[in-house]
Order: sequence, then structure tokens, then C-alpha cells
Amino acid sequence: MRSNTTHSASSDPEMYFDRLFKDTYANTIAYLEKIGNNKELARDLAQEAYLKVWQKLDLLPAAEEEALRYILIISRNCFLDHLKLTLKEKKQQDAYATVYIETSAVVNHMEVKEQQQIIDHTINTQEEAARRFYLLNREEGLTYKEIALQEGVSEKTVERYIGRVLRTLRTRLASLLFLW
Repeated sequence: MRSNTTHSASSDPEMYFDRLFKDTYANTIAYLEKIGNNKELARDLAQEAYLKVWQKLDLLPAAEEEALRYILIISRNCFLDHLKLTLKEKKQQDAYATVYIETSAVVNHMEVKEQQQIIDHTINTQEEAARRFYLLNREEGLTYKEIALQEGVSEKTVERYIGRVLRTLRTRLASLLFLW
């Protein structure tokens, strides 16, 4: 505190606070920047600390050194309150993210299960030749030509039957996707 003019909180509170603010603000900011490693946060917390100092001006120690210590303690407590709030918010965000991920996984599992049911039902309701050709192609990995040779039909017939199954699947799966 640099000022030679002394004002007490009881004689002229505003003038006393102005002098106190001018004499201690730089130290308060430096302290908060050091512990918080953030200039903007230091300014915000200093403003909050000085508001508390103003509210408790009559409790401030008379000695200049003690007053500075008191202000720094209030500043540190503001910083700790900020940290607690930040950690609490982070925990809430993490909890929300976990619930969102778990919910998404359940929904995705349900969607996949429903899609598989539609695929299975669609394939099982096809005529025997179309179902057999489709399964040979998709599950066994046979080409249209290999299926035609194995089944004794033309390659175009295999293509036509599998194409019919695929069109039906696309139609039924598209209706499911529009529901979501």
C-alpha cells in the first residue's frame, strides 16, 4: 500500500476502498494469475474478491500488510470456489456423456436388431429359389455365374432373383430408416 493519506472504512468507506483497491489490485491480479495461470480468470476472480471486500469493508484489518493478506485470502477462496464449480460441472458433463454414450449404444443395438429382423423376415418370405440364390451369394460368397452353374439356371435368372430380393430389402429397410 503506497498512499500516505489514511482513510478509515468508517470515516469515508468509498475513498478508503478506492485507495485500498489502487494499492492492492496489482498484487491481487499477480497472485491470481500465478495460482490460476489465466489472466482473464484472474481479473474475473479479482473483481469477485473486491466485491466481497467491499461487502466486508468494516471487517478489514487496519494494518496495511494485514489488509493485503486478507484480500489475498479472499482471492484464494474465490479461486478455490471457482475450481470446485469447474470440477462439479466437469463431473456433470462426464456423467451426461456416459449416459448419452450408453443410451446411444442401446439404441444402436436396438436398431441393428430390428434391421436384422426385417432382413431375416424379408429373406424368409421370398420364394425358395430367390432365397437360396441370395443366401448363396451373400453368405457363401458365390458369384452369379457360380450359382447359375451349381443350380443349373442361367446367370440372368440368378441376377433377376437376387435383384428382386435386394429391391424388397431396400424398400423395407428404407421404411424403417424413415421412422427414426
